Amino acid sequence: MAGEQLTTAAGAVVWRHRATPTSEPGGSRRVEVLVAHRPRYDDWTFPKGKPDGGEDLAATAVREIAEETGLQVRLGHPLPGTAYLIAGGPKRVSYWCARPVGPEAEFEPNPEVDEIRWLRLGEARRLLTYKHDIELLDAFAELREAKSHRTQTLIVLRHAKAESRDDWNDDDLARPLTESGAARASALVPLLRAYGVRRVVTSPAVRCAQTVEPFAHDISTFLEIDDRLSEETRFGQVNRSITAMLDRKKPVVLCTHRPTLPWIFDAVGSDGVELKAGEGVVIHHRKGVVQATEPLGRSAV
Repeated sequence: MAGEQLTTAAGAVVWRHRATPTSEPGGSRRVEVLVAHRPRYDDWTFPKGKPDGGEDLAATAVREIAEETGLQVRLGHPLPGTAYLIAGGPKRVSYWCARPVGPEAEFEPNPEVDEIRWLRLGEARRLLTYKHDIELLDAFAELREAKSHRTQTLIVLRHAKAESRDDWNDDDLARPLTESGAARASALVPLLRAYGVRRVVTSPAVRCAQTVEPFAHDISTFLEIDDRLSEETRFGQVNRSITAMLDRKKPVVLCTHRPTLPWIFDAVGSDGVELKAGEGVVIHHRKGVVQATEPLGRSAV
């Protein structure tokens, strides 16, 4: 209909393990999901919200969950989006699985959400108000059955735009980012933070290091320089580097070069992706086996 405008939003099915007492040491654990009550609508739903101006949807999901529930989370396996009509026209919401990070602060009611509950899946299904939320919960339940809701994260990033080789007379390793490349490096910070990245690995080239340096500074960590991710590398070296990263539990971002990307995707066991300068792909894996991939960044328009 003329005049209708698409509304976008982002959220997550936030989950945790809750220990269930048993007579056996280290007894079984169950999965609980977080549902929120909104007084304005008197409904029970998953936390979500609309992006601020120019905000990427992954960053939106993490920010909105924090504002509505007080929980800091990191995104994991993507979930199917939902689409439905509201008064102003169509609405589309992007979702992820998400896990709390750090200590859980005590919930404080606010104008958006006045109550939250951690519930087992069956309990949540009975409480949720909307059909599209129940379908989202069912999608999460399918992932849980396959144990794909609990994944590790590897983000593969091509360095941002650098000075032209033709205009650079020094060592190519020292070739820096352009002004627009530096701006892209800064814009990557909230995106990488949304996935809870804790390790930052880079080719020794200055342009790669400068692409992830703002994020490393933001989380107060150091850059891990890996010569095996340079342009002057071989598949065997790349494969050893990637194997080591897949064995680590901490979410990691690696920054490299266009010619090296095909070997990285081969080492991961993922389909190749053509990345422009400053673009990335998020690889969700479980014990080194790829469960899902998604582009780093989802536009709000």
